[in-house]
Amino acid sequence: MSVKQIANLIADDLDRVEEAIATHLESDVSFISEVGNYVLSSGGKRIRPVLLILCARLGNYVSERVYDLCTVIEFIHTATLLHDDVIDNAHLRRGNPTVNSRWGNEISILIGDYLYAKAMELSLLDKDHLVMETVARVTKEMAKGQVIETLKERDLSISEADYYRIIALKTAALFEGSCTIGSLAAGLSPQQRAHVSAFGYHLGLAFQMADDTLDFVAPEATLGKPVNNDLKEGKITLPVIMALPRATAAEVASIDAYLQNPEATDTDFQVVIDILNKYDTLQSTMAKAQAQVEAAKAELADFPPSTALETLLTLADYVTTRNV
Repeated sequence: MSVKQIANLIADDLDRVEEAIATHLESDVSFISEVGNYVLSSGGKRIRPVLLILCARLGNYVSERVYDLCTVIEFIHTATLLHDDVIDNAHLRRGNPTVNSRWGNEISILIGDYLYAKAMELSLLDKDHLVMETVARVTKEMAKGQVIETLKERDLSISEADYYRIIALKTAALFEGSCTIGSLAAGLSPQQRAHVSAFGYHLGLAFQMADDTLDFVAPEATLGKPVNNDLKEGKITLPVIMALPRATAAEVASIDAYLQNPEATDTDFQVVIDILNKYDTLQSTMAKAQAQVEAAKAELADFPPSTALETLLTLADYVTTRNV
C-alpha cells in the first residue's frame, strides 16, 4: 500500500486539511498567498498530516481542531524546506522550480519566516499548552539540526553519532511532533502519548535513512529533485559514513575529491557509488532503517485493534518500501 492509497482512507479529512491550508494562507499581502500556494500545492505527500490524523483517530478527537493542527505541522515543514533550499542553493523541489530559483533567496527566506510565524499563531489559537510546547520544541530542534548539519558539511570526520543526531533533530523531531499532537487531540493518556511519540520518532529516523539511500539510487524523475543531491551539497549521509572506516586511502581520497569539486561529473559519482556498493553500505543503511520501522511498530503493540492502528502500521512499512 502506497502513502497515496493510505491517504485515500482519510481522503475527506485530507480535503479539509487542504481547505484549512488555503484559508490560513490568505493574506492582505497577495504575494504571500501566491508564493505560499505555489509551494504548498506542489505535490507533497502530506505524510506528516496523515500521521497526525491517524494518531488522533486512535482516540476521540474533534476533526475541525485536527485540520488546523495539520496546517501547523505542514507550515513548519514547508518553512524548513524554503530555508533549506536557500542554504543548499537548490533549484528543483518535487519536480518544480524552487521558490528561491523563481523569486530569489530573500523571498524564500521571508515566506519561510511568515509560515513559521503563522504556525505559531495557529498553535496559540488552539489554546492547549502541550501543543504549543510541542510546536516550539520541534521548531527549535529542527533549527539546531540544520546548524549541526551545516557545520558538518564536507567534513569526513563526521561520525554515525553525528549523523543520528542530525536526522533526529531535522527529521524525526517533526514526525514525533506530528504524532504527539495527534495523540493530544485524541485525548490519550500520558503513557499512550509517550508510545505514540516514540512511534513517530523511530519512523522519522527510518524515513530519513531511506531517503538518504534513495538519493543515491532513485531516478531524478522519481525523486522530484536531482539525484545525488546530498553529496553534491556536501552532506555526508549514512551510506558514505559507514564506508569511510573500511575504505582504502585511495577510496577515501576519491570521496573527498568528489565532495570538494563543484564540477564533479557523473563518472566521478559512479566511482563513489562503486565504493558504497563494494562495502554494501546502501543495503546496510536500509537494514538500519528497517530496524527503526520495527522499533516504531513495537511502540503501538498495546493499542487495541482499529483501522487507524492498522493503517499506521502499514504506513510504517511503506517508509522502507517506497521508491520516492
